[in-house]
This record gives sequence, C-alpha cells and structure tokens, in this order.
Amino acid sequence: MGRTGRVLSGLLIGMFLVFAPPAAASAPAPATAVVAQPPAQDPGSEQQLTPRQRVAIGVTGIVLIAAVLGSRRARKKPVFFVKWKK
Repeated sequence: MGRTGRVLSGLLIGMFLVFAPPAAASAPAPATAVVAQPPAQDPGSEQQLTPRQRVAIGVTGIVLIAAVLGSRRARKKPVFFVKWKK
C-alpha cells in the first residue's frame, strides 16, 4: 500500500509540474513593484477554462481512476464488484 501511495503522489506531483500555468512557475515579483488590483467580479460569474486546462483535468481524472482500479486489481480486490479470474 505504501508503494502505491508513493507512486500516486509522484504521478500527481509530476502532472502538476507538467500542467502548471507559467505564472505559478515564475519567481514572485519584487516588493517594490506596483501591483494593479484586478477589477471586481460578480460573485455569480464563473471563470472559463481553456481547452488545454479541460484536457489536463480530464487526463488527470482518468489516470487517477486507472491507478485506483489497477491497484485494487493488483491486490486481488474486487474491481466494480467483479472478481478477475485467471
């Protein structure tokens, strides 16, 4: 179980590094820089996701689901309440 946790955490960290937006990877601005405040938004308005972000979210979900199902199969636990026969 510990090895599975390490593999899943490594995958999660790797995917975060691959799909992280460029702003998250850059160094913080110096303290003397003037920062403009973003315009106020309505609380009901939602941020639109780019197609690349949607793909990244979908791939992450599929990989996590496959990892869980694969680990259950490797431990010979029922997957979707079905026992695999050899």
